[in-house]
Amino acid sequence: MLNDVVLYDNKNAGQDQEIFGLWYSQHSIRPLNIHQSKLDYYFRLPYLKLYEKITKLFAISDMKIAIYTTAHGFGHASRSYEVAKTLVNCDNKLTVHFNSAVPDSFFAGEEHPRIFRRKVKLDVGICQVDSLTMNLPGTLDDLDQLAIQEESLISRETKYIRAENIRFILADLPHLAIEAAVRSGVPVWGMSNFSWDWIYGTYAEDYPGLDRHIKRIISSYKKADGLFTLPFSGDMESFANRIEVPLIARKSMLGKSESRRRLGLSESDRVVLFSFGGVRLKLPEQVHSSRGLVLISSEPSPDPGEPFLYVTNRKRAELKLRYPDLVAAADAVVSKPGYGIVSECIANRTALIYTSRGNFREYPVLVEEMGEYLPAEKVCVEDFKTGRWVEAFQRLLEATFPPEVDCSGAEVVAGKILGECGI
Repeated sequence: MLNDVVLYDNKNAGQDQEIFGLWYSQHSIRPLNIHQSKLDYYFRLPYLKLYEKITKLFAISDMKIAIYTTAHGFGHASRSYEVAKTLVNCDNKLTVHFNSAVPDSFFAGEEHPRIFRRKVKLDVGICQVDSLTMNLPGTLDDLDQLAIQEESLISRETKYIRAENIRFILADLPHLAIEAAVRSGVPVWGMSNFSWDWIYGTYAEDYPGLDRHIKRIISSYKKADGLFTLPFSGDMESFANRIEVPLIARKSMLGKSESRRRLGLSESDRVVLFSFGGVRLKLPEQVHSSRGLVLISSEPSPDPGEPFLYVTNRKRAELKLRYPDLVAAADAVVSKPGYGIVSECIANRTALIYTSRGNFREYPVLVEEMGEYLPAEKVCVEDFKTGRWVEAFQRLLEATFPPEVDCSGAEVVAGKILGECGI
């Protein structure tokens, strides 16, 4: 009977035949007979509607999982993408819809044919002047605008989730993604080391307008089925069901020696990588204090000029380097402490020189705990700006790394997601 099913209207016959020939070849299924027959009288449906009915009837559609990340920085996207890659590597019929505001250039060298990226922004994070300076009045304005758009954003994502037949959603940790999942009737888990109600709570006394947004975020978080709690976590009490998981971090597949070779560096070079996440930061003049060191910077920070080796995204792609390869090539990273860069320093056995990042609630938690996992030294912002961080670097060269840390968090999270989906 299936051989007689009509999948298209006659006027679109050529186009439909091409589309379905491709689709069936991808799914290793014998093609249906796409020719006019007596059943055309009974169906009279556009081929897509009938395709949907057949797909559901015979359960031949692939498993689809959606991941949503916060619009704040790059660290959330980097760890969530590690989960996405692990998921598709676990099951060759599974696809991941990766929803993020991070620019495409961030994923250079990380592409996968079954990870479909989509530009989506469902929260605001913290508005920043640059990587070291927050703009809290701007953050409140952004939250007010988000509240105005909230219903339309949830409605749009609900339609998308249903249309794509998404089976599971992981949120790191935009609250509106949880709302869309619940409205769609799809299981949803969060994943993070901090929640936005906890972060915003720091500033509510000085900015009372934050209270209504905090309450809205807590209400959304409480609807999630659970939370994968990462190391260096703050208060996550908005989630009743919490599972602690190991560190998730991008690790170089090349190692220090090969990463340096591709960059044109030697084993004896003393290398420092400046890394300040997804917010542009003009790096200060470092010439007078850094002679004899190789200083590396990369996009999105602007080119600081000599003496920096500036690695654009295009150059990195040409050299077939991922960002964790730059981390692995360095003896130390100069950065503000955030989960993303701290975890990558730990995974790649690279020391860290860090600056203050102002009154950001994640900062003291990271600083207190990260010393157990890697050699790290703090320099004040003024010393960073004037280049007086070299003494800290010299001390770190003599430091001993603690034992290697369990970085299997992506595998643990992926395994639990697949279990939830019955795979």
